[in-house]
Amino acid sequence: MKNSMLSGLCAAALLLVAGAASAADIPHAKPLVREALPPLYVDAVAAQATCPTDRVVWVNWSARMSHLPDDRWYGHTVSGAYACAAPSADAGIEPAQ
Repeated sequence: MKNSMLSGLCAAALLLVAGAASAADIPHAKPLVREALPPLYVDAVAAQATCPTDRVVWVNWSARMSHLPDDRWYGHTVSGAYACAAPSADAGIEPAQ
């Protein structure tokens, strides 16, 4: 085993034993707070009925992003639902780039 590889393994073992890498040091996504989400709908028609003058977006709440109808992820993420664009933006959901 090369010296650099051995020293790297020793350093990793020391970190694990000493607990230097605590959970507080690891960036985590913000927890999902139901009250912070906009009203969500199972289909675009129901969403459009509640906001006839606004655009309907697909809200991926795990990524906290909204997708427009011409986006390939519109309606196709694992965690998501339809919502009106303005309340989504007010809730802090960012538009997809």
